[in-house]
Amino acid sequence: MKRKYVNIQPHRVGGGFTLIELLVVIAIIALLLAIILPALEAARRMARRTVCKSNLKQIALGWGLYLDDNDGGFWQGNNANHLFGGWNGTGAWGDPNRPLNQYVSLPPIIETEDGAELFCCPSDTGCIPLMPPQEVAYQYFGNSYQTNLFAIGPTMIGPPGTDFVDLHIAINSRLDGLSLIDVTTNPAIFALVGDNNWIHEWVPFGPINEAWHGKPQYHNIAFLDGHVEFIMVLKGMYVTSEYSILPFRDLHGMARAVQQQVP
Repeated sequence: MKRKYVNIQPHRVGGGFTLIELLVVIAIIALLLAIILPALEAARRMARRTVCKSNLKQIALGWGLYLDDNDGGFWQGNNANHLFGGWNGTGAWGDPNRPLNQYVSLPPIIETEDGAELFCCPSDTGCIPLMPPQEVAYQYFGNSYQTNLFAIGPTMIGPPGTDFVDLHIAINSRLDGLSLIDVTTNPAIFALVGDNNWIHEWVPFGPINEAWHGKPQYHNIAFLDGHVEFIMVLKGMYVTSEYSILPFRDLHGMARAVQQQVP
C-alpha cells in the first residue's frame, strides 16, 4: 500500500501577505519616513528662508529709494523700527501710514494683512520678548521685520549696566536726524533690517531669542548695500567681522572694548 503524505506547509489564501511580511514592510516604511521627513522639513525651512531673504532684499531696495527721495535722511519717529512698512496690525501702533510701502509698490495704508505679504516672513512664529508666545509679529505689528534702531532712532535701548553707559551716550547723541552722510561704517557690513527678533538678539540684556529659521541665533539680515545674508547675531555684540550695528565707524573701538565685558 502506498503511503500518502500530507503537505503541512503554510499556503497563502488569495495571494495575501503573511504576518511576518507585513511587519517587514511596515518596518521598511517607518525607516524610510524617518529618513525622508527630516529632509522634507529641512527643504521646507530652506524654502521659507529663501522667501524671507527675497522679502528683505526688496525692503532694502525700498529703503534705498526712500533715502534717495529724502536727501539721504532716514525716516525716524516713535516705533519707527516697526512702522516703516507693512499693514496696520492688531496692536494699534501709531500712524497707519507706512512710509516705505510706496517704495515697494504698495499703498501707504493697508488695513488688512492681505496685500502686505512682502512684510511677512513665512517663518514668523513670534516668540517676541515680553509678549505672549503665540503672538505673531506680522499680526501684531503688521510687519515681521525690524529696521536697525541705530538708523531710525532715537534709540529706546537704555544702558543695561555701567559698562555700556558711555557707548550709549555717544550713540544717542548722533541719532536724531541721522542721514546717509553720517553713516561711516562700510555699507557691506552695516546691518539695516532683519527678522523681527534680530534686534532683541544683539541687545546686551535679556534672553537669547528663538530663531525663526531653525538655527539658534541666526537671522536673515539685509545690509545697507542691499545684499542679504543668513548670519549669527551675538548677544551684546555691536561690531563683529560679519556685521556692525553701529553707523559710526569711529565708535567701533569703544564698542569692541565694551563687548569684552559681555559674558
